[in-house]
Amino acid sequence: MKRLILATELKNLWREKLVLTLFLTTSVLALVAFFNAHYFANKQRDVVLAAQQMQQQTIQNAKAGLPERLASTENHKWWEDPYDLRGQAFYLMQNYATKTPLATAPIATGQADVLPYYFKMLIKEKQHIVHQYDYVHPLSLLLGQFDLSFVVIYLLPLLIISICFNALASERQGGQLRLLMLQGGSATHLLTYQLLLRSALIVMPFLLISSLLLVIIRDQMGVTELLSYNLIVLCYSGFWIALTAWVNSRAKSAANNAATLVTCWLALVIVVPALVNTSIALLDPTPSRIHYIDSLRAASDDAQKASEKTLAQYFQDHPELAKNGSGASDYATKKIATINSVEHAMEVQDARFLNAQQAQQQSAQKLQYLSPALIVQTLLVDLAGNGLTRHHAFMSEVEAHHQALQRFFANEIAKANQRGDFAPCDGCSAKPTLTNLADIPQFSSELATPVYSYTPLIWLLLLAVSLLLIAKRRVNKLDSANNKEVLVV
Repeated sequence: MKRLILATELKNLWREKLVLTLFLTTSVLALVAFFNAHYFANKQRDVVLAAQQMQQQTIQNAKAGLPERLASTENHKWWEDPYDLRGQAFYLMQNYATKTPLATAPIATGQADVLPYYFKMLIKEKQHIVHQYDYVHPLSLLLGQFDLSFVVIYLLPLLIISICFNALASERQGGQLRLLMLQGGSATHLLTYQLLLRSALIVMPFLLISSLLLVIIRDQMGVTELLSYNLIVLCYSGFWIALTAWVNSRAKSAANNAATLVTCWLALVIVVPALVNTSIALLDPTPSRIHYIDSLRAASDDAQKASEKTLAQYFQDHPELAKNGSGASDYATKKIATINSVEHAMEVQDARFLNAQQAQQQSAQKLQYLSPALIVQTLLVDLAGNGLTRHHAFMSEVEAHHQALQRFFANEIAKANQRGDFAPCDGCSAKPTLTNLADIPQFSSELATPVYSYTPLIWLLLLAVSLLLIAKRRVNKLDSANNKEVLVV
């Protein structure tokens, strides 16, 4: 009987040319989504590689030109001299902090097209480096890139609904269900096999093609990441199959089933996520960006106006740099002291933004359980390496690297001052104070892989199982009622 039901269902789908249509549709979606996101990730990777190569090439060029510079007797302007600590620190340094896309990047772009993934580092206020992007960029309001996660979250449920909405309903309305029961079949078996076969025609080609593309085209694609991707997609598809089973078990018309399922899709995929985002923005709003910029300008003006006081406070905080007072008040040291003062003045404002972001992220983690789409979006974006967890880790590394650069140049400039390297004799060329650019701290691009929590996926499975149990109970009642009618006949 099972083989008969499956064979009949497959013949019906083939007769309506749905098998080929669904296979082509899911295949095209998988191909277009993957290559679009793959191209986007490659563009970011190329930018990162170009920045890293430029940094290394600058070091090599400086090493090759050092003998000529040492032999030169011409006057060199320090702000144009790559062998001057001050010129490198404030103007010429080719030093980059980069976040390389992972092999799983095509799975979900997330906000990778909005959030920064590389910074050119200079000795300036960290606020001018790490906060050069707004927290609420207009591009984040768009749908984003067409990637695999977009197909999984938005389109796969619609395809499942479009082919499964009339499961059992058409047989019940056409009288075929009674004939099936006369032959020993049941509505439970019919609904189960219909949903499994129809959804498999949608989900399996998509998973097969996208997984093959990830393995073949993306370098260093791990088995664990690939299995996680397939597990997330299967669980999310399973939820929509369970929801379709629950709707079909109500014994309503096919039109009623379609309307109910589309309404559920709109609510769970569009309305609830929008309400969650609005609620997060209202409950934990970020401070005013305009006020932040005004505070930054005011702190910079105050530090520059009180330059001597700022310098004195800087030496009080860093007494190791004030061993020789005669050369300690040069332009470079004053500039570093001013930068340090501005950063300290902005610590309160930075903490407010950081606390607001952390509160929003915590609220999002709690409210994601209201929508399966939010759960899957979070999991896929984190798996792709484009989530906020990895981005916050990257930003922390950028700030740490900025501090390392500031300490390096502050110490080296102070030592050069004490040696008198910045005060050559009349007619003499200034001494090169930075002969090896490789001594400048370089950013480590190897970010620690964040630990992903799949607890929300368990919640999704519990929802699917609950819906299946309710659907099974209702279909069993339908079986009992139909069996009585068959016996009466």
